[in-house]
Amino acid sequence: MATTKESTATGKKIRVKLPRANGHNANQDEFFSVNFKNYIIKRGEYVEIPEELAEVIENGEKAEDAAFEFAEKKALKEPKA
Repeated sequence: MATTKESTATGKKIRVKLPRANGHNANQDEFFSVNFKNYIIKRGEYVEIPEELAEVIENGEKAEDAAFEFAEKKALKEPKA
């Protein structure tokens, strides 16, 4: 996720660009809900979003990276049949 921070009168906004989804028919819209507010972000385009939504996206990316690393380590430890 590419990000750029800037301040606005209503609070901090973050400029982000989500990477495009792979596949010919892949949906390029991503749905998020934070504090009962719903957002649909178009992948592959820069959009300005509230700081709390950017934090949710960043935490999701960190969790995904941690899960991938865990799976890699587990695969390396398991004996091959």
